[in-house]
Amino acid sequence: RISGVTTKDRNLALSELREAISGHGGWIIDHALFSNAAANINFEIPLEAAGRFVEALSDTGYSPKIKDGLPVGDGGDIRGSLQVTFLNDGPDMKRTVPAFG
Repeated sequence: RISGVTTKDRNLALSELREAISGHGGWIIDHALFSNAAANINFEIPLEAAGRFVEALSDTGYSPKIKDGLPVGDGGDIRGSLQVTFLNDGPDMKRTVPAFG
């Protein structure tokens, strides 16, 4: 589990994060957006690329914090979760949800 904080524009940040994952041989499994305040991205990445991926996040200004440390081993893929908080002054992105039931 990796968490980070950024002041970048949300759309730019999401694009950069997607490129960082795919640029290190990974792919996004699922994601959830929480208005303009946060995003959660679940991904898989080759184990040998995990360290370089975290370095890339740091180099692009996401200040990554790793909860349980990087895994070690030979080959294979690992699943990860990336939570990013967007620090901004924008209003909450409210959407009308139709009634159901």
